[in-house]
Amino acid sequence: MSRPSPLRRASDPIIIDIPSSRPANRTRQSPQSPSIPRRPSLPSNPTVRNVAGAPKLSRTSKTSQRHVVLPSEPQTKPLIDDEVPEDGIIRVHAGRTEAERMSKDERQRDGYSRLTAYSVAEGIRMKHLAPFLKREHAVTPRVFDEAIYVVYHLPLLSGYAQNVNIRSSAPVSQAILSRMSEAEEYGYEGSYFPDADEPGNFSQDGYISSSPVAGPASHRPPRRRDKMEEQIGEAVFFSYGVAVFFGFNEGEERDILDDIESAEAWVRKWPEDDWEIEECHFTIDPTVEFPRIYNDFFTFKARSHLVSLSVAHALAQSTLLAHYETIASSVLLHQVTTRIPKELATTGSLSLTRGDALKLTGRLFKLRTDVNLVSNVLDVPELFWSEASLKGLYDAVREYLEIGPRVNVLNERLSVANDLLDLIHDHVNSGKMDRITWIIIWLIVVACVVELGEVLARIVVHAGTASSHSPATVSPHEALQAVYRVMDGL
Repeated sequence: MSRPSPLRRASDPIIIDIPSSRPANRTRQSPQSPSIPRRPSLPSNPTVRNVAGAPKLSRTSKTSQRHVVLPSEPQTKPLIDDEVPEDGIIRVHAGRTEAERMSKDERQRDGYSRLTAYSVAEGIRMKHLAPFLKREHAVTPRVFDEAIYVVYHLPLLSGYAQNVNIRSSAPVSQAILSRMSEAEEYGYEGSYFPDADEPGNFSQDGYISSSPVAGPASHRPPRRRDKMEEQIGEAVFFSYGVAVFFGFNEGEERDILDDIESAEAWVRKWPEDDWEIEECHFTIDPTVEFPRIYNDFFTFKARSHLVSLSVAHALAQSTLLAHYETIASSVLLHQVTTRIPKELATTGSLSLTRGDALKLTGRLFKLRTDVNLVSNVLDVPELFWSEASLKGLYDAVREYLEIGPRVNVLNERLSVANDLLDLIHDHVNSGKMDRITWIIIWLIVVACVVELGEVLARIVVHAGTASSHSPATVSPHEALQAVYRVMDGL
């Protein structure tokens, strides 16, 4: 759990320490000691973008040289012999590495491994994708709830079928499969916080150990790493339309995406201009003091498919959130939306029709629903409920990518937009009521004119009829006599 720290300027490095189960003989700065000033790395270009290059808000960890220490749990830490070089001497490198000080373009030129996430569709047909990858790409997919994890041997070869671009250069070795099964079998069953009656869970360096006190599940047989494991690339495909790649070049990543499209596994794929791509780099260095993220550069102590899955989950959610941020920016910064307040302030009226206002409201409401209800941005994946030791790593990457604050900012922006839309609807409804009122008034006027015309017509007709059939003229005296006779008769 991260400790509260005083506010820092945007240009200062942000350091977040997370308790882990690193061995006690590793040197590390005490949590009570003051922070050592660190030299900020060279500025790098923002790495979250959509293909069209539309401007949008980005996370502050791109420019603030944010530093997050990744937990190293028993389930994901290297096996015993993986940390020991051939000469038997462990050399720990402290401080910033040269790669962490580089910009993204410099890392690309120096050949550092890419870590890339693509958000290209609304979803993936998982049951259709797994058999396709096994049949055409010669790989062995591993299904984890809403994700499919695949290992490719590099370099990739041309596919056998006409519409398939690539395939793995070799089947997955039994050593890699055994290593994966072993990592999943010896899982961590505790938590970061020990029970009150188990004081022995504290490590010697003051951090809480996540290892069980005793039990056969906490011991693993030592295993030397297979040389073939260094020549692999990893891909993770998510059911909500995001693909994450470890160790491929850009051309290979595009070939795999094209193969998935030819297999018709995408669900409502977006145009390429609407794709969201997050580009980072990573390295595997057993000599680093601790695994970490700095300046969009991931440093791992050893390769593990569980680590890759944890990082991929957080990175995929961040990329999907970036897609929603792009949609929100395109709607809120559109010319129709930005001119509404100015038009109301200057003219007191709107040229926006009720239909256009309802369409704008629908787009914003759908976006807010997707972020908070429909999508997986806010959900904790099922993997971390069954594998508790991975939760800390997943949370650390989410914290670095600022997913929680970005969701809050996006919801606040949409709330302000909804307030504006309420004003628009009130104005449109008021104008509609004025129109209905004038229609009723004119209908009443027309009815009065028609009634007046009918009265005049009757008068004219009656006057013409009376003039043609008029009786003989009666004098007043005769009329009076007739009245008297009537009264006498009564």
